[in-house]
Formats: sequence, structure tokens, C-alpha cells
Amino acid sequence: MHFYHSAHYDRDMESYPIKEARKRLGDMHAAVVHGRAHPRITKNGRDPVVMITEQEWQELQQLRRERAARLADQEAGRIKPYLDAGRTPPGYEVYTREQVASGDWLA
Repeated sequence: MHFYHSAHYDRDMESYPIKEARKRLGDMHAAVVHGRAHPRITKNGRDPVVMITEQEWQELQQLRRERAARLADQEAGRIKPYLDAGRTPPGYEVYTREQVASGDWLA
């Protein structure tokens, strides 16, 4: 068995059916831990998942949080002029507490 270095992640990623991956899990784990591979595992040729280290997962989650914060800041900047002018920003709807409590806003 061979694994490619993670520098070849996109174009040379090896893919394994889940049945074969079960047999090779120890080797796959070692390759991921030592940075040699990020194997793709599929079930019936679909629904691929990729093995990464926990540190890589944490870094990915941090990047996602940072991206979400940037997008929220951008959206806040976009709608602020409308709110400052007492207007409803495009794409938003306003409901009273009573409408929310009664469920009327769902209709």
C-alpha cells in the first residue's frame, strides 16, 4: 500500500471503498497522522469523506468561524444605513412580538 504526500492532496488523493478502508484503517491512520496522506473513503462510490487529523479539523473549524464572523460583519455594514434611517433592509421582514408569539409570522 502506498499513500501520497499531502502536497498532492487534490489531484492524487487515493479513494477507498468503506469495506477496504476498514481493513486498512491502521495504515490509513498512520499516514494521516504523519502527514503523508488524506485518504478519501466512499460508501457505494458516493458520499465521500476524507480523513484528517484532529488539529486539521480544529483549524478548519476556526477558519469557518472566522469566515462566518466576516460575513456577519459585512451584512451588518450593509443593513446599518437602512436601520439608521428606520427602514427595513431589502431581503428582511419585520414582525411584532405579538405576531411572533401567535405564530402569525409563519403563515
